Formats: sequence, structure tokens, C-alpha cells
Amino acid sequence: MKSSFLIFAAYAVLVIFISLLPGKFPSNMVKEGGPIEILSAAGYFMFCLLIFFFNFMKITSNRFAPGFFVFLLGLRELDFHDRFTTMGIFKIRFFTSSDVPVAEKIIVIIFIFSLLCYAFFYLRNALPAYKRDLKSLRTYAVSVACALVCMVFSKFIDSNSDMFIAIFHTFQDPATFSFILEECMELFIPIFFIQGLIQYSRIKTS
Repeated sequence: MKSSFLIFAAYAVLVIFISLLPGKFPSNMVKEGGPIEILSAAGYFMFCLLIFFFNFMKITSNRFAPGFFVFLLGLRELDFHDRFTTMGIFKIRFFTSSDVPVAEKIIVIIFIFSLLCYAFFYLRNALPAYKRDLKSLRTYAVSVACALVCMVFSKFIDSNSDMFIAIFHTFQDPATFSFILEECMELFIPIFFIQGLIQYSRIKTS
């Protein structure tokens, strides 16, 4: 629990630090393809490397699913979801627009359906044990919960940017500050995942 509070404190410090940078440095830090976004993607891939290493060294015996889903989050952070298709696959317009070839839509639908089925069967097996560990406040479970909270809150900021701009209207650049809040929150998603993985490995080796 203490380590999770320290990470949230580090989030606050990072937001303040970036906000106080002079000139265009704040907006450059959190822009698309900027340092914060690159670090976020690197965090997801670091998680994948760690889970592979822990399995290879027989430290833990994790399933393939966590690394796979986190790897997809890393690709999502790098906008791979719209680099190889006519438009982003998470837009409703992708499935309704006549600009997107039918074959492309079918491939994406099959991929998403397969992914959802895989996630359903994995979660059906994994959730009962995770719920028990979360109720017991086991460290790894709390870290994963914190990562999910960051994920939800970052999307909330993104979807309600106008509201946050209004809240911070007294700031010199409220739009940039709102974006800093969102991008820094996204950075701490993989950090919590990595912390949870390390804590889980300690439980298994203790």
C-alpha cells in the first residue's frame, strides 16, 4: 500500500514539474510522440520483458495472457491501431464508413471478437482468485487495481477535457495542464503493472 501511495505522490510531483517548465516545454513533453508517451509505451514493453524473464528464470509461472494484453496496450499507446488500417479501429466510423474496405472491416471484426473471447475465458478463470487477493489487500492486487484506476481516470480526463479546462481556467494554459494530467496518468499505468508483477513474483518466491 505504501509503495502505491508513493507512486501517486510521484505522479503529483511529475505533473507539477512539467507544468512549471518554461516556454513550450510542457506541451512538448506531453505531445503525441513526445517523451511522456514514449516512456508510457516503454513501460508496457518493460512489463512484457519482465514477465518473460520471470517465466524463463522459473521465478514465477505466469500465464501468457497478462503479457499479451499489456503488449497490446503498448501498441495502442504508439497508435498502432490506426497505422495499418484506413482509420483507427476504435472509432465507430471505421465500421460504418464506406471509405473502409469490407475485407478490412471483416479482418478487424474477427480480430476483436477473438480478443474478446480470449479475454473472457482468461478473466473467468483469473478473476475469482484476484478478487480474493484484492479483498485481502495483497500488494500485487492493489497495484493492479491502481493501474486500472489510472486507466479509467485518464480516459475520464480525455473525455471531459472541457470540464478540466474550466476547472483550471486560472492557469496560464489550462488546456495544456489538462493534457499533462492525462498523459502523466497514462504513464503511471504501466508503472503500477510493473510494480504488481514484481510484488507477485515476491509472493511466489517467498
